Amino acid sequence: MTRYLPFIIVVFVLLVVPASLSAQNKETSESLVVDELTKTEKSEIAKDSINVNEFARTEKSEIAEKSNNVEFTANALLVSRYLWRGQDYGHAPSFQPGAELIWRGFTFGAWSALKIAGEGEPELDFYISKEVGKFTIALWDYWSYDKLMRTQYFDYNSATTSHMFEGQIIYSTGERNQFNLMLSSLFFGADPTKSLYGEVEYVREFRKNEIALVAGYQFKGEYYAQNSGFVNIGCSYLRYLWDFGKYSTFISFSLTANPALKKTFFAVAVGF
Repeated sequence: MTRYLPFIIVVFVLLVVPASLSAQNKETSESLVVDELTKTEKSEIAKDSINVNEFARTEKSEIAEKSNNVEFTANALLVSRYLWRGQDYGHAPSFQPGAELIWRGFTFGAWSALKIAGEGEPELDFYISKEVGKFTIALWDYWSYDKLMRTQYFDYNSATTSHMFEGQIIYSTGERNQFNLMLSSLFFGADPTKSLYGEVEYVREFRKNEIALVAGYQFKGEYYAQNSGFVNIGCSYLRYLWDFGKYSTFISFSLTANPALKKTFFAVAVGF
């Protein structure tokens, strides 16, 4: 047995050692392949992350640029009778131009009512509003004047001013079926009773048509009527006629009742 020992050792070396080396080489090769795959996956993940970050930066940049842009719009209305919240302001007919400037989510606007005929007084209003989600907060300055008061715009004495300041909060929901809920307060100026007014409005749009139903209630004060109650119940139909870019022409018909004053009004308007 001892004399065969060298032969056995030689056979072991020739058979076992190469097999072991082959296995080691196979493991090394597989490890290299796994490392390469891992590096490739990491590279792809890094690329995806870079793409996502670039997209996020681009989107944020576009949003910031859009919010910094200044947008200007204008409108005009020719109405057979100037009615507002169940009140008749004596313009028959009335020309009512307006303009808005929108910047950083704020809207700065001006609106006017100029009588063509009738006994009413001209009116010039300014307002600022801000949308916060589904809510809109607004501050209005209403100013009506006659020939003797045209130079008294800056009279803000609460006893003599013809300005009225109003704060509004409006909740809106829906698009083609829109529901609006508004609460407003005349807190300074020509209404010493500081009237509090609430309004519910439903607007339905279909194709080029729009139907609206409104109900307004005076909770406090005497501006809309001598006592609390419904002062503005109405419905209207609007039809869009022609489109000119961001402007559209329309015609509308409205029927308004003031139960507190026991009066009903009908008006026709055309505008853009």
